[in-house]
Amino acid sequence: MTVFRTEARPPFRDVLGRFDKATEEMKEEKRVMIRGLGRRFVAIAREEAPKKTGKFASGIRFRTYVQGDRVGFTSSTPQPLGKFIIEGTKPHAIEPKGPGYPLRFFWEKIGKVVFTYHVNHPGTKPNPFIERAKDRWLPESRRELNRIARDWVADVRR
Repeated sequence: MTVFRTEARPPFRDVLGRFDKATEEMKEEKRVMIRGLGRRFVAIAREEAPKKTGKFASGIRFRTYVQGDRVGFTSSTPQPLGKFIIEGTKPHAIEPKGPGYPLRFFWEKIGKVVFTYHVNHPGTKPNPFIERAKDRWLPESRRELNRIARDWVADVRR
C-alpha cells in the first residue's frame, strides 16, 4: 500500500498571513515610491519647460491618488499657457477686451513697451517638453517599480 501525503510548511494560514502583511507593506511602500517618482517627474519637467521668467516652470505640479490597489500620480501645468506651449498656436489676431483700452506689451525687437489696438500674433511652434520629461523619467521609474516588485516577492517568501 502506498500512502501519499502532502503538507504545506509553513501552514497555509501562515502563508496567507505573510501574504496579507506583505501586501499592506507593499501598498504603503508604493505610496511613498509614487510620491518620490512624482517629485522627480516634476523636477525633470521643470528643467525641460521653457524659462523666460521661470514662473511657468514653477507652476508645474503633481498630485498622487489611490484607487483600490492602484496608486499613481497626475501632473499639471498652468493653464491655458501650458496647452499653448505644448500644442503651439496658429497665427491669430489679438484685440483689446473693451473699447478705449489699448493693449500694452513689451516688444522685444525694439526693446520698448508698446500700446496698440491690434496685434497680429505669428503663432508659436509646439514645445513637447512634457514628452521629453517623460522620456528622461521613464527608465528611472521602471527601475523603482521593478525594485518594489522584487521586495514584495522577498517579503512573501519570509
